[in-house]
Amino acid sequence: MRSFTPIAAGLALCFGITTASAHNVHHKLRRDPQDWTTVKYDFSGVDFNKVDYGVPADPVQPAPAPVTAPVTTTVVPDSTITPPPVVERPVDNGGANGGSDGDMTIAITNSHGLDLSLAFDSNAGAPGFRGNPKPTALAAAATTSYAVPSGWAGRINVGKIDHVDNSKIEASFYGAGNGDIDISYVDGYSVPITCSVGGKVITGCNIELFDQGCSAPDIPQMDPVDGKLAVCSNSARPLNDGPPSQFFAACAGAAYTFPNDNAANVGMIQETLMECCIGTSCEMSEQQKAKAQKRDVRSPRANAPSLLPRSRRLHGRHASNQHI
Repeated sequence: MRSFTPIAAGLALCFGITTASAHNVHHKLRRDPQDWTTVKYDFSGVDFNKVDYGVPADPVQPAPAPVTAPVTTTVVPDSTITPPPVVERPVDNGGANGGSDGDMTIAITNSHGLDLSLAFDSNAGAPGFRGNPKPTALAAAATTSYAVPSGWAGRINVGKIDHVDNSKIEASFYGAGNGDIDISYVDGYSVPITCSVGGKVITGCNIELFDQGCSAPDIPQMDPVDGKLAVCSNSARPLNDGPPSQFFAACAGAAYTFPNDNAANVGMIQETLMECCIGTSCEMSEQQKAKAQKRDVRSPRANAPSLLPRSRRLHGRHASNQHI
């Protein structure tokens, strides 16, 4: 009899059953006696839902999660990007230059209601302003400051236009305790100015002299832009001991109105900060207050030679012996 062992083995392989189960199937095979080429299989007794695999199948395991390596970000600087410049805060600087220890500072506040022009000048042989400031504008309601070293003497011209005959802040500084300051209208008048030290207004005149007009012997200078009066040049400039003209008389003794109008100067200042205010709203000086109390529009010294010491000269005039 022909062995069916290979057939049983093939059944086991094809249907995933054990050889024993395949052998049972094998016994159910019958050949058709009419056609040996056709093999008929009888699986009527086989339950394929109960297949015996011989060993338990391994449970299906979920695929392991991919292992993600830590991401390292390297920032490469972009050479095309220019970082913003580092802006250093200036020292003691509200305006053109900063100061250092041992300097004197002149602070200026514009309360005149108009943008003004500032220009700077130092005496021959004296050191200059810190930072060598150039002529500049000072906006209305703005404050600025300028520092000077010991040994300095000079002036700051202030006016609506840049003119040589503008009102001037004049000062000198030879160390703490040896400074002085004044307001000068000797060359001419453009704006009212007063200056204070330690909260006390010590020099200058806050009167708007333009209210009375500027006429001969003084010389009016007009603003070339709006045609309005900008400067009144002082006719008493060559008169060392005055008297002042009628235009300047109201401020005599409070601001310099002729070369030896020395009551306007205050020296021997202990402080190193001098604060100046431009405009009629600025507080009047001590000299103005004294004049107002006397109801006198002219300086009592206007018609007399100066009796003040002449041991040294300041800003081209004799220095006062006043001190604070």
